[in-house]
Amino acid sequence: MTLKIVREDATKESAMLNIIIADDHEIVRSGLIMLIEQQEGMSVADNASSFDELMACLARRAYTLLILDLNLGDKNGMESIESVSARHPELPILVLSAYPEDPYALQAFRAGASGYLNKAVIGAELVRAIQTVAKGKKYISPTLEESMPYGTDLGKQEKAMTAALSKRELEVLSFIARGSSYKEIAAELGVSPKTVSTYRTRILEKLNLSSTTELLRFAFEHDIAAY
Repeated sequence: MTLKIVREDATKESAMLNIIIADDHEIVRSGLIMLIEQQEGMSVADNASSFDELMACLARRAYTLLILDLNLGDKNGMESIESVSARHPELPILVLSAYPEDPYALQAFRAGASGYLNKAVIGAELVRAIQTVAKGKKYISPTLEESMPYGTDLGKQEKAMTAALSKRELEVLSFIARGSSYKEIAAELGVSPKTVSTYRTRILEKLNLSSTTELLRFAFEHDIAAY
């Protein structure tokens, strides 16, 4: 009987999502802990009020997932995501920030985040995001989905849509995805900024997109920056 109890506890522990929260506001951390601890299969293993404290925790033990605020006081913005991703590439990062999803979400994804939510989100969506990111998937909120036509599951369309672009158009798109300006792209390719703008217009037409935001979303979904 004792052996059976040990096995059940071990199975339960292995299935538990051990989460760490990093936010410089105690009231936010407390609220998140209360919400998460009420969910079956989820536990807040640690919480940190600063980036240094977060890195100290990450050095001591492994976690299933990190919920990260972009403004930690001692290290802010995308740099905090990049630093954590560089040292702990296996750790999924769900950003929970006061900053709006557009345009910060795409920047966060490029920096290494697996999900992005605004702090105005309701608890049920946060739980869905945690579950999604913990499975190794990207989480994009319905709000961001609504402003960007392309969904998260574009695998079936990837080959056909990228094949519509010429080699040079794909090259220009990869520069845009990496955040290069028209002037920088022009210098790299040996053309004028006006020519780069023309390529961008052609790319938008071929992909049936209408803005740079949609273009960046497409590039992210298809990992164009890696081309």
